[in-house]
Amino acid sequence: MAEEPAIEMTRKQLYDEIWEISAAGVAKKYDIPYSQFMKQIKEAAIPIPPSGYWTKLSFGKPVTKIELNEPTNAIVPIYKTVPSTQTKKIKADPKAKKVTKNQSNRPEETQVLIVPDKPNPIEATIPAIKAVVSAPSTEKNKVIVASTLDEPETYTRYGQTYNVYSRDTLYKEVWDSPVTEVAKRYKVSDVAIHKVCKALDIPTPPLGYWAKLRAGKPVTIIPLPKSDKAIQKTGIQTGITYQPQSTKETLEFLGEEDRSVILAVASQILLPDEEARMHPQIISHRKTIVEWKKQQKNSDNRGWNKQNSEPAPFLADTISDEALPRACRIIDALIKATEPLGCSLTNSLDFIVNGEKVQLYFSESKDKVNHIPTKDENMQLLKYEEERKRHSWATKPQIRKYDHIFNGKLSLTVNGQKNFRDCKSYILEERLGDIMIELFEAPEVIKKDRIAREEAERKAREAREDAERRRQEEERRREERRKRYNIEVDRTLSLTNLADDYDTACKIRRYITVVEASGSLSNEKLEWIEWAKAKADWYDPTIAKEDDVFGKREHERNRDQKKLEHAGYWR
Repeated sequence: MAEEPAIEMTRKQLYDEIWEISAAGVAKKYDIPYSQFMKQIKEAAIPIPPSGYWTKLSFGKPVTKIELNEPTNAIVPIYKTVPSTQTKKIKADPKAKKVTKNQSNRPEETQVLIVPDKPNPIEATIPAIKAVVSAPSTEKNKVIVASTLDEPETYTRYGQTYNVYSRDTLYKEVWDSPVTEVAKRYKVSDVAIHKVCKALDIPTPPLGYWAKLRAGKPVTIIPLPKSDKAIQKTGIQTGITYQPQSTKETLEFLGEEDRSVILAVASQILLPDEEARMHPQIISHRKTIVEWKKQQKNSDNRGWNKQNSEPAPFLADTISDEALPRACRIIDALIKATEPLGCSLTNSLDFIVNGEKVQLYFSESKDKVNHIPTKDENMQLLKYEEERKRHSWATKPQIRKYDHIFNGKLSLTVNGQKNFRDCKSYILEERLGDIMIELFEAPEVIKKDRIAREEAERKAREAREDAERRRQEEERRREERRKRYNIEVDRTLSLTNLADDYDTACKIRRYITVVEASGSLSNEKLEWIEWAKAKADWYDPTIAKEDDVFGKREHERNRDQKKLEHAGYWR
């Protein structure tokens, strides 16, 4: 009995659940083994969160959600177990496909049939994913091939696009244009194209082929050999299902006329002949390099400290003497092609493009080889062996084990961002057009970076000024609060001092009242009472009578300041 699916959901529903609780969470939710669940999700071409997605999300970091491609409403049955099946391709009848000399080299529209070696007991019960392939329901195993004159032959299965590589067609393509351009047409990497060529026994152009071709020099085309290997191969299109293509157009910031001129020049740029005279700035700079190296050699011979010497000029210490002419020829080709377009070259071989300085950086790879001791190092080792026989504390000379020598493979970076390098697919001379285009792309990047930097500096300056204003305002408010507080303290202390004096005056008056009520009063007592009443009036701040001896009392001063003391000798 055929197994019933554990769940049946649309691709959109599965996609939403996976991106909400993770693929493992969905598998656990519906009690489906994780490996079986992931296998079916992959077949249904449903993107899942990449590694580290949930960690970034939990820490509040920005994450990228991969969009689901069409059709989103296709029904996907998910089973708890899906047995693996082996498939084989049925080759098309060779009589049914004939190509004459006048016909296009593109493969004709065909159908690739995939037939299981053994009947799949579950496959008969699994309904086909709806809206993926518009084919009759009886042809379950047919895959429609979409082929046009402008695009390579492809077919689609479960929402994923596959390339169909024909041996004859691919051979013509890799000899008609560089592998990097062929890879763009098939929407794969150049490494993938090289692997396909190797699998189909297709020879590819050797290093320097396209540079010689552009220079008008004779080249040799390796014929397609006879081979017992397959004449056709399929492979997944890595750059179409999950990675939306960039809509950015080359030099899109330029006007159509300027853009057309630059692209036309870039497509025709050639490497000058070795005998051709180089640009004057390049000749002058090479003399500067020779002079600098001569000074460095003299410094080494005299044992001078290199830290105090002049900095190395461009190309002086990043590439070998053997690679220097090659780098200069590349720069020469670029300036001779771009100078009529308004570009110029500085003394340090920086390009001035659209008013912006664009810097190039050359570097050369190095190989690690075993170090061969020099005559002087052999003498040091021999001396060490002799000393070791006599003294146990002899110190072995420090001689390096390896040398790193330049190998001639150059790398060129434009504006510190775009990098070109010698590799198996091409050399720098074959990318002159791309390098030239990058020279014209760089000023726009530099300008945007400068505008962004200036905007950031402006915002930072405004933020500092705003912070300074807030600080000053806060300081002013704090000073006002301090002054108000101190004034209030002074007034309060003054009040308590006034109250203390008034309290003293009241005490004196109460005492006078008691004395008056004590009985008969002599003239002396009456005089004392009058004197005491005068002193009470002197203490009383509400009367503030001035005393003949003490003068006017300062009632608001504190007790210590108003304290009566005997006069000293000098008072």
